[in-house]
Order: sequence, then C-alpha cells, then structure tokens
Amino acid sequence: MRVAILGPLSVEGPEGPIEVGGARVRALLALLALEEGRLVTAERLIGALWADEPPANAVNALQTLVKRLRAALRPYDVVESRPGGYRLSAQVDARSFRDLARVGELDAALDLWRGPALADLAAVPHLANVAAALEEERLAAVEARAEARLAAGLAVDLAAEVAAHPLRERLCAIAVRAMAAAGRQADALALFARTRARLADELGVDPGPDLRAAHLAVVSGDLPVAPPAVAPAVRRRGSSVKRPLTSFIGREEELEELTALLSAARMVSIVGPGGAGKTRLATEAALLADEAWLVELAPVTDPADVPGAVLDALALRGAERPALGVQEEEVTPTDRLLAALADRKALLVLDNCEHLVEAAAVLAERLLTDCPGLRVLATSREPLGVQGERLAPIPPLELPPVGAGPSVAGTCPAVRLLLDRADGVTLDERNVAAIIAICRRLDGMPLAIELAAARLRTMTPAQLADRLDDRFRLLTGGSRTALPRQQTLRAVVEWSWDLLTARERALAESFAVFAGGATPEAVEAVCGAGMEVLGALVDKSLVRMDAQGRYTMLETIRTYAMECGEQPRRAHAVHYMELAEAAVPHLRAHEQLEWIERLAAERDNHAAALRWTIDSGEVELAVRMCGALTWYWWLCGYRAEGEAWSAQVIELAGGDPPEGLAAAYASCMFGIGTGHIGRLLSEPDSLLEVVAQLERVVAQARAEGPVHPMLLLGRAVMAAMTRQDDRLAELLAEYVAAEDPWLASAALMVRGGWRSADPTAEEDLERAVAGFRRLGDRWGLSEALLTLAGVRVAHDRPAADLVAEAGTLTIGWVSVDEAISTLTTVALLRAQGGDIEGATTDLARARAAMSDDTSEHVALRLRLGEADLARLAGDPADALAIYEEVIVTLPAMEDVLPQQLSWALTSYGRALLETGDLGGARRQLLLAVEAFGAAPDLPILASALAGFAAVALASGDAERAAVLLGGASTVYAGLSGGDADAARTVADTRAALGDAVFEEAYERGARMSRDQLTRLL
Repeated sequence: MRVAILGPLSVEGPEGPIEVGGARVRALLALLALEEGRLVTAERLIGALWADEPPANAVNALQTLVKRLRAALRPYDVVESRPGGYRLSAQVDARSFRDLARVGELDAALDLWRGPALADLAAVPHLANVAAALEEERLAAVEARAEARLAAGLAVDLAAEVAAHPLRERLCAIAVRAMAAAGRQADALALFARTRARLADELGVDPGPDLRAAHLAVVSGDLPVAPPAVAPAVRRRGSSVKRPLTSFIGREEELEELTALLSAARMVSIVGPGGAGKTRLATEAALLADEAWLVELAPVTDPADVPGAVLDALALRGAERPALGVQEEEVTPTDRLLAALADRKALLVLDNCEHLVEAAAVLAERLLTDCPGLRVLATSREPLGVQGERLAPIPPLELPPVGAGPSVAGTCPAVRLLLDRADGVTLDERNVAAIIAICRRLDGMPLAIELAAARLRTMTPAQLADRLDDRFRLLTGGSRTALPRQQTLRAVVEWSWDLLTARERALAESFAVFAGGATPEAVEAVCGAGMEVLGALVDKSLVRMDAQGRYTMLETIRTYAMECGEQPRRAHAVHYMELAEAAVPHLRAHEQLEWIERLAAERDNHAAALRWTIDSGEVELAVRMCGALTWYWWLCGYRAEGEAWSAQVIELAGGDPPEGLAAAYASCMFGIGTGHIGRLLSEPDSLLEVVAQLERVVAQARAEGPVHPMLLLGRAVMAAMTRQDDRLAELLAEYVAAEDPWLASAALMVRGGWRSADPTAEEDLERAVAGFRRLGDRWGLSEALLTLAGVRVAHDRPAADLVAEAGTLTIGWVSVDEAISTLTTVALLRAQGGDIEGATTDLARARAAMSDDTSEHVALRLRLGEADLARLAGDPADALAIYEEVIVTLPAMEDVLPQQLSWALTSYGRALLETGDLGGARRQLLLAVEAFGAAPDLPILASALAGFAAVALASGDAERAAVLLGGASTVYAGLSGGDADAARTVADTRAALGDAVFEEAYERGARMSRDQLTRLL
C-alpha cells in the first residue's frame, strides 16, 4: 500500500485507489505516514489532532479514529497497535522523495509531487507546519536540480517558482544566472532589480551574498552565453561511460540497491531477460563511480576476443607493456589488462555477457584476484558463476493497477516510461485504460515499452492495445543506432532462444502451456522435465521464480514459445482436472483457505485447460473439471464465471449425463442454476422442469457413487422454491440426521432460517454454527452466524458478536461482488442492532470496493442497503431519495428480476410509512405485490404483507394488522424471525390488541388463502 502526502492525501492499494473519508481520520493517517514504520505515541497523535480542545476521553476518541481508519483501509491491515501508540506499515511518497533527493535523483524525486503537500489538511496546525517544511525541502531540491543543470550546460526555467516565491534569494539567484546563461541578460538584471526592491519594501533588507554574486556574474559577463544542445559526454579520468540521451525512469530503487551492492561486493551481476534495461541500469551506476569503463561485449563473437574488447574499451591496445624480462610475443591481452589495472580503484562494466559467459567469468575472476582495487559489474541473462558474485535481478517496471485513473496510473514507472518515450501523448481519462493495457500486456519490460512508444507516433493507444496479439510484427520500430537484436521485439527474444540447449528449448516451448505460471510439481507432471532444466531457464531469465517458489514466464516470451512448438495440452488439462477434483472435499474443511489459495493461483490454468477441452471435444475431461470447479466458483462467489463455463460444458456433453459422470454433470447443472434462480422464481413451468431434471440426474449420480452434499441440499432448496413444504420438511429432517457433518450442519442452517419464527429455530442455527466451526468451513460458519444474528436482531436481542465474527470470515478471499454483498448484509444487521457507526463503516468499505466490473444486481443491493441504513439512522429524507432513485433506475437495468423490484418497492413503502405518508406507503406496497405476477418470491411477499399490516396499525386498525400478519406468516413461516421490521410490527400489534384478541385475528389471517389475502389488500 502507498500513502501519498506530496499533494492532497491519497492512498493506493494493489487493486487501485482507496477512499479514506473524514477530515480527522485523514489527518490521523497523515500523522502516521509522516513517521512511516515508526511508533507514534498516543500523546503525540492526540496533541496534533486536537491541539486546542482535546475531548474528555481523548484516548477513546483516538481509538475510535483508529478503528475507522482501519475499516477504510481494509482488507489491508497496515495500522498496527503497539504499546503506547500506533505504527503504519506502508510506502510513503515523502520517504521516497527524500531517498531519491539524497542520492541525487532529483528529477525522479520532484516527479513525486502532485501539488502542495497535504493540501487538504491545512486546517490541522501541526500538519500545516509539516507541509511548510516539506515545501522547503521541495524548493531545496528544485534549486539543487537547477544548479546541476546549469553546471552541465543545460537550460533552466524557474519562472513559475520565482513567481510563487519572490523573496527566496537562492532561487532568484539561480534564476538570474539561468537567464544570463540563456542569453537573456536584460531579463536577468530586471529580475535582480525586482527582487532587490521587494526585499527592501517587504523585509527591509538588502540582497544577500548569493544574489549579489549572481548579479555581479551577469554584469561582468562571467557566464556562458548559451547552453549546448545536449548534455556533454561524461569523460572522467579513465572513463569510457557516456551519459545516455534519454531520461532514466522507473529504476531509482534498483539503482540504489545496486549502488549498495557495489559498495559491499567486488563482483556484481545484473541479471534479467532481454529488454529489461540491464545496460541502462549499469550505465547509471557507472556514472556514479569516480573511474569507470563500460565494455560492450555484444559485438564480440569469439570468447578469445573478450580480453581484447576490454583493452579497446580502456584504450590500452598497445599502450601498456609488461615488466622487463617478458618477451613481447608472450604478452597476452590479459597481461596488459593486469598491468594497467593492478593499482587502480575503478569499476569495470562487462555488458551483455550471456553469449560469452565462460570467457567473461574467467577474465573477471582473474582481474578481481590480481587487481585488489577493481570492481566488476556484469550484465547478463544468467549469472557468471564467479566466486563471490552477488546478483542484482532486474524485475519488470512496476505496472499500474487495472482500472486506475490518470492520477494513479501516471505515477507508475511503466506508464511514465511510455509517456516519456512517446511523442506528444498525454495521459487522460479517454486513453488511460488503453495505456494501462499496453504496459501490462508488455509485462512492464522497458525495451518493449519503448518500441510501443515509437508506434504511438502513428497509432492511438487504443489501436495499439487492440493489436498487441500480433506484437512481434507490430513492435519493430527500434532505434536505428541500437544493436540489431534490440531493434525489434522478436529479435530480443530470438537472441535468448538461440542461446538455449535443445533440452532447455524443449522445456521452454512446453512451459508456454501454463497460462498462469506453475509449481515445480506441475512442470514435472505436465512437461516431464526435472528441476535441473527448469533451473537453467530461470538462470537464463526466460522463466522467473517468485518468493513462493512458483514459476512464471513473461507474456512476450510465452507468446514466442507458443509459436515455436507444440504444447502438451492434454497433459496440462489432466493435471489441472485432477487438482480441481482433489480440492473438492478440502473446500468445506479446515484446509479450506489453503485450497482456495491453491485454486486461486491456478485460475488462468484452469480457464486455459477448460477452453482446450471444450474446443477439442474432450467430454469427460471437460465435465469432470467443470464439475469439480463448480464448488470453488460457488464458494468464492464467481457465479457468473461458473455459469458461463457450465453452460458450455453441458452443451458439449448433451442433454444426458455421460456414463459414470452423473455427479460431475449434476454439479455443472448446479453451476448454471445458481445464476438462474432469480429468473426461475418468476417462471413456474421452467422451474418445475429444472426440478424434475435435477432430481433425475441426482438420482442417477447417487446410483453411481457419492455426490456432493450441496447437490442434496439443492433438492431441499428446490422444494422450498416450488412450495412443497411437506417435502422440504422431510428432506431437511433426513439431512439433519445424515452421517455427513457438513450436510447435517447445512440442513440445520436452512431449517433454522426457514422456520426462523419457530422457537426451535435458534437451537437449529446454534447447532449449525457449532457444526461448521468444528469442520473449519469459514463460508458455512459465516452464513450460519449471519442467519442466527438475523433471528436475534429480529427479536431485539444482542447479536453484535455474531455479526462481527461473520464479517471477518470470508471478506479476504471471496470475489469482490460477494464481499460487497456480505458487507451490505453485515452493515444492515449492525444497524438493526443499533450500531449505526459500524454499519456506516461497512457500507463505506463496500462502496470503496465498487468498480466498473461490479454487477448491476450487487450495486443495486448496496444502494438499497444505503437507503435502509439512512432509514434506520433516522434520516428519512435521504432514504426516500435513494429509494426513488433505485425505483426509477430499476426498469432500465438489463435482466431486472421481479424480486428486486418488489423488495425495493416494499422498502420504499416502509420508508414512506415512517414519514406519515400512509397513502403513499400503501400504493408502493401494492405495487410490490403486483410486481411478482403469478409467481411471487414468498419471503418478499410476506414482508410486503407485513408492511401492509404496519400501515393498517398506523391507521388505527390493529385487528386488520393482526389478520395480515397471520396471512404473512402462512406465506412464509420464517417472516417474523428474520425480518426485524415485521417482528416489530407483530410486537406493536400484540401490544395494541392484547394477547387473546391478537391471537384470534392472527389465526384468522393464517387460515386465509392467498387469493383472499390479495382481495383484503
């Protein structure tokens, strides 16, 4: 996570910007960020946040702010409690600015500024002082950069800075010198005169020595008339390193680490794939050395010529002689190098060693052994293997997150490089998505990005992004002065490919089958190659290994490999099918998170394998893999993904399960059904057809062997959907007594929710909670806790502990849509229990997680949750405005469900009732009932009937209210146990009538048919 304070406060997580609301919460974050990684005592924080009037219980107030900050930053747990205070673990741009400025990378340091520091928190006195100090540091860096540019003969323009700080003498002095150096002596003298006058008028002082010296230099002509067009070549004592003509972007951290390595070790090798920027990084490091030579080995083809190439780079060919007594014909190039470098303290850069690794290693070791003051820096696609060698792997440039806006994307090194090298391209809202796609598709590799930048002279970013599938034909416009292998993207990769052995090339071609990287076990199983060959590909920078031991291949290299040979597609599909099947029982046990992480890491591989099985007509592989993955997709909330794959597999398999695959086929049917439940509820005939088909396939599956317990539970759900209450009760009783503890716990949960008004419901739910806890199923435990919390809240009993635990169990690993839905449920339960602040925090987290990819249905649920919260918080005006907005928006939604419209209208009616608009409430509730047509959703219909009862009670007709409540309980038995509004209406109506009258009227309503109830409405 990154916190930016060099401008308005902002926070960036791995998945994009994070909104932190509330001025005091933002101030707290800024105070912690200023002490990045260090403890900030509670006393200091209180003193800074409440400088004038600290609250009565300042410690509690601070703890509340910390809680709100943590909620805003979730799921990133970066605010740590420590004895006496708090600590923030995050990257802070102010620290990066200081580090870069300290090592002289002033361009990169100043690029981090986005405006006045902490501009939105100037009302906090302490932060205003900090901002002023940071501004002073910025100006010092601006001045240092300007002086360095002047010294190098480059043009300097400080007009904007001088206008903003007209009394800053050092700044004005540099500006005076810069104007004179550019041939603008008159302007320089005029600036001096203006500054002298303002100093006298406003401060009553004369110009200081810096400004007077600048004035004297102008009038004496002691300045160059005009700067040279480009920076001169850097030719220090004994140096062959030339300053590049382009800016150095995005490798500031790597340069700092490399410099530290060179100070600690005499042999360092920068290793990485072709086009990663190894030569440029080595050049920048060499420019920081007092004496340095850069030896370009790329043109050398014969290993015997390596020492001679070094002699040429040092301009020593024939210049040095060995000691007397050595015959001329016996003198070798290595002898000459040893004689020349024996007493020198210098840095020797051996660039592009990969095709001459052995010769370069032999020479480097000899030089290091006999020349104690020498250091060697090599660049290669694999290590040299010299004793004492330290490696400096060079990773791809940092990539912008998908969906980032221009302000965030513009700070990422890969984007900065693309924009710097492109001609006239400006990042904005219209092209940011395409520019992000280009950088990500090109793996953040500098050479590929520079080749893409050249194409942007003739194509728009969107056109280029759309054509990157043909990247090798497209990216060919490299510098004409570059090495041939660096002028096209294909040449870059071919150079590495040609250096492979036959076994290495075969594995590289096979490895390309892995769409999302691979574990060592997967490589051995699919490719039949051992760790020796895989390790060689890692050494040669064609395959990367991450900290978890997972192997990946850059997309560009993988694309090339797929062109070169056939991939073991079937072996790949079999391996990942077996992995998916092995995961199924673990997904509902203590190992749940471990297996979810394993499957999450293989999502791309599973998608590639499924695509191949379907396209190749591999029915058995497709059905088994999809059937197993259904439970991962369902558990983690990837319902749309599961539905899409399942539909394709069912179409491939045909209308009946293949022999022996009924259980897997039924799982695919389940994957389709989870995406269709809402529509099926409003299509009774289709629903009955699906129920019959599911029963038939599950029966066939049970005859073949064990089936997933969720398929059995699905039969009970279908019975509930088709209003077969007796069958539902029978099935749930059977499953509660089952030997499978997961099935028993799930059945208890469903039964407790279905009969939530029954006195035994809470016992069922508590048993379900205990069962899932024993099993270690976090999803089941979360669902059971939320259902139990709903029952307790509806009966006005404490449930905060249940809600708090449920909210922590799944958020970190379910899909974003599922996380938003869970946070919305948790928030409403908190609000119904009286915790308005906690509910507000949860909904803010849900809102912050929204993106363009969030489904319309999830976004609608969140919006209704925000309306419900406003109503429960006593803000009916805000609630009504949101309900009205939703009801207007709903008809325009694609695939809108009757249940959604009916629920929105029911909630709107309840809100109108609370404002006293009984007629409006009645109209909306009637529309809610009518929205269903002939096939209502029973729980929502029951809630609407309870809403009518509340209107009747408010109208003074308590008996009619009791009749409607009785009818609602018949429609859905769990109404008053799961609907807090309905439960309150029941309690109020009973209080108004007395127990005897209430029970009589309630029973009368319970005996009514649905047609009678409709007429009563």
